[in-house]
Amino acid sequence: MDDVEVMLADVVVVGGGGAGLAAAVEAAEGGAGTVLLESEGATGGSTALSAGHTAFCDTTIVPGGREALYADLIAAHDGEGDHGLSRLYVDEAGATCEWLAERGIHFARSVQLAKMSRPWAHEMPLSGKGGGAQITEGLEQAARKAGAQILPGHRARRLHLEGDRVTMLDGNGPEGAFRIRAARGIVLASGGFTRNAEMIRNWGPKGADKIVPFTGAGSRGDGLTMALALGCGTAYMAPGISPTGPADPVTGKGVLMIYAGAVMINRDGQRFHRESDLYSDISKAGMSQPDTLMIQVYDQRAKDYFATTMWARALTGFVEHAAPDLPSLLNKLAEECGLDAAAAAETIADYNRSLPDGDRLGRRHLVGDSGQATPVDSAPYYAAITRPGTSHYNGGVQVTTRMEVKDVFGNVIPGLYAAGEIIGGFHGPNYMSATQVGKALIFGRVAGRSAAMGDDSNINQVATSR
Repeated sequence: MDDVEVMLADVVVVGGGGAGLAAAVEAAEGGAGTVLLESEGATGGSTALSAGHTAFCDTTIVPGGREALYADLIAAHDGEGDHGLSRLYVDEAGATCEWLAERGIHFARSVQLAKMSRPWAHEMPLSGKGGGAQITEGLEQAARKAGAQILPGHRARRLHLEGDRVTMLDGNGPEGAFRIRAARGIVLASGGFTRNAEMIRNWGPKGADKIVPFTGAGSRGDGLTMALALGCGTAYMAPGISPTGPADPVTGKGVLMIYAGAVMINRDGQRFHRESDLYSDISKAGMSQPDTLMIQVYDQRAKDYFATTMWARALTGFVEHAAPDLPSLLNKLAEECGLDAAAAAETIADYNRSLPDGDRLGRRHLVGDSGQATPVDSAPYYAAITRPGTSHYNGGVQVTTRMEVKDVFGNVIPGLYAAGEIIGGFHGPNYMSATQVGKALIFGRVAGRSAAMGDDSNINQVATSR
């Protein structure tokens, strides 16, 4: 690529999801000439596809609570993971929420989801696009306003060292190959590897290839591949590959009708996990069900309630089966996927009889400890045929609390930073609802800030070699 003209920047951000956009805003507002490379035709990534629930403490909606949120994070992460990153998360949470508000991104309320002792999950107003899309659109506007250059259709492919420092990046764009030099730092925020079959085959457990991704199209592991080529350290690669939520295998869309009151049954017509629990735990249980089928059966009351939630803004487009009465619906499902209709009818009847005192699996709420569970008895009736899916995997590169990428020996790779799904260690093998978007925004800011600051001696050395 010696004949390719080299673009120049202070900070280069790879990826235009929540983490990359937050990093670009922070770097550009910090005075760094910033270029953001997005492999797809538009920014947004996986964040834009999500409901946008973001776990924060220390806000006007949820005052205080740092220690309580920290304890919830550690418990949700099964006591594992990088506790320093969990501490960083809670220490930066309130400031990040305020930072977003100053840029026109306002949360309207908070809700208490699974594994939360308090309603940490901040939610965007129930209007317009889905919550995640509202966040990324606001961040893109803020990045452009701050002077960041955003280049869609530019896919990064390889990093280059000068001495021991990362200074350049090669890739392909609409006009062919390109090279860009970063005087201060490169931030990898390109998402995870949920759409990379080879990585999943190499690191994932048996059956991982059946997990349905409902992530951004750019989640191919590009950033991870580039960092691995430089000897980066990794964390929780294998245990991090597990489902995080139910998905429609036909459309690839996430489905959470269970949180509106649906009953989840397997192909044999049996319930196998409490529906109000964390969707990742439900989906992990789904991996061992016959044909990995997870059938969500619900009624008009649940459908009406779902329409009032943020999930209805983001989790749309899945195939919905309908019938005027429950027996007709179950018979239709028997034809579609082999459901044992008679067993399913008895299961749902038993569930309805047990409420509101709590059924045999202990369900009393819609989600976590919020909302009263209701019987499935209000015609017409609906169902979504789902399988274990994923919005992210937990494994990725090791980073410091400045989001500097570390090598396999634990040493910082100068000039290289990372944020968002590409980093590993924060969640450990598990996670808490609303922290994936929170991780993107909070750690994205930290990465952008750190890259913009850089190291003066190295900045001067790189700048004079342009």
